[in-house]
Amino acid sequence: MRSAFHLNDREPVHDICGLLEARGIKVRSISVPNDAFMGLSVGADERGGPAIVVNTWGRLPVETWIFSAVHELGHLLMHLGAYDVAASEEDAAQEREADRFASHFLMPEGAFRREWDETAGLSLLDRVFKVKRVFRVSWRTVLFRVAESMPEASRGGLWARFNAEYKRQRARSLLKHDEPSGIDAEVYHALYSERQLGEEPYGMDAYDFKEDRLARLVRQGLEEGLISLSRGGEILKLPLVEMRELTRSWEACGLQ
Repeated sequence: MRSAFHLNDREPVHDICGLLEARGIKVRSISVPNDAFMGLSVGADERGGPAIVVNTWGRLPVETWIFSAVHELGHLLMHLGAYDVAASEEDAAQEREADRFASHFLMPEGAFRREWDETAGLSLLDRVFKVKRVFRVSWRTVLFRVAESMPEASRGGLWARFNAEYKRQRARSLLKHDEPSGIDAEVYHALYSERQLGEEPYGMDAYDFKEDRLARLVRQGLEEGLISLSRGGEILKLPLVEMRELTRSWEACGLQ
């Protein structure tokens, strides 16, 4: 589908609404103050279709709007005959399939692996936040993707570790719709041609300029027995207790 949309395997999705509408899929953004409704889609055979409706309620992160739009695209591609205006319950298997489609459309496997591997020296928290900024997805989408290739028994520990690191660093727990280092609403719906000269529509984030090469080399040196834990801490300018904590964060991803 990325090929059909003229996207290469490394390119993030810059303007999801423009991308869909250029291929004849109408996009309607409405604000519904209810997080039980994220969006819906109707095919070409339905009145007004093909079309996608996305809930852009202000309490939902922009990353959720983008994911919802691509999730609905997945339904149009895989479950075209499933739409039933009279149905009140969703098909759980179809929802999982649409979620997986959205994850891989927004983060192609080769590009995701490359970005994830390059951040191997960072803590799990920093690693997730840096990769999410690259692909303009939520931290949940990145964690789901990492967990996808882990043994099922290890997945719960990954999420627990991430939440523990966030609470330790930010001194509070992550809430349901929290999206730290989130992107600006303009990423979802504004065309680049509409931006005024000199305008900076959405600010960058510290994770857009976060070094990872040195930490990756230190991790490699430790795993190959070339340096000691204390020497790794000296190189990264971390106290030994923080260096131990960082290695536990690496272990949370298993072999990732």
